[in-house]
Amino acid sequence: MTLTELLARLFPDGHQLAGDNRLFHGEGRTPTGPVAVIGTGESTTIGIAEIVYLGRSLLRVLRETPGRPVLLLVDNSGQKMAMADELLGLNQYIAHLVQIQDLARRRGHQVLALVYGNSIAGGFIAFGLCAGQTYALPESNTSVMNLPAIARITKLPLEYLEEVSRTVSVFAPGVENFLRTGGIEDIWSGDLSQCLARALGRDQAEDRRAELGLERGGRPLASQVINRIRHA
Repeated sequence: MTLTELLARLFPDGHQLAGDNRLFHGEGRTPTGPVAVIGTGESTTIGIAEIVYLGRSLLRVLRETPGRPVLLLVDNSGQKMAMADELLGLNQYIAHLVQIQDLARRRGHQVLALVYGNSIAGGFIAFGLCAGQTYALPESNTSVMNLPAIARITKLPLEYLEEVSRTVSVFAPGVENFLRTGGIEDIWSGDLSQCLARALGRDQAEDRRAELGLERGGRPLASQVINRIRHA
């Protein structure tokens, strides 16, 4: 689905954006009021320049429109593999963008993310996975690390990982696997404006990812470990 088509279906009452198809910000109109929109497109890579743009856009929402819901539209191909970005501390920029999203929630903003294209590795962690709730379209793609990369790092045979990924969701890419692990709250289809309205009505006070992973069978031990640590 193109960005133009997505925006029309999310905001039938209209929207207004600035930027280009790679990085954009603005607002969409809903029956309950305006929603701030910040996004990436064209499967752009997430480097320092992109994070600065996204962070500034989010901070502008906090400063100028307190309490306004925020929708992050996600389509990226991961963090930028450039020596200049790494030397300047790309990991710290990623952490800072996640902290801004956390600050927004603490200040009363709902922060939703919708994956409509690709969402990969550090780009997904920086922008999408750490929202209050993360959603996806059926045709989108989610991946923290692909299987060949996992094989290179773990030194495990690719064939073995492919076999494991058929039954262990945390090893496998794709929105259905992320849904089972609880990383994705729900997959949107049909009337996307109604999907958005329902999401805006949900409480973000508690992170339910581990509980969802247990209920859906994709991450059966995370909730137990978290509870043991909390009550240790």
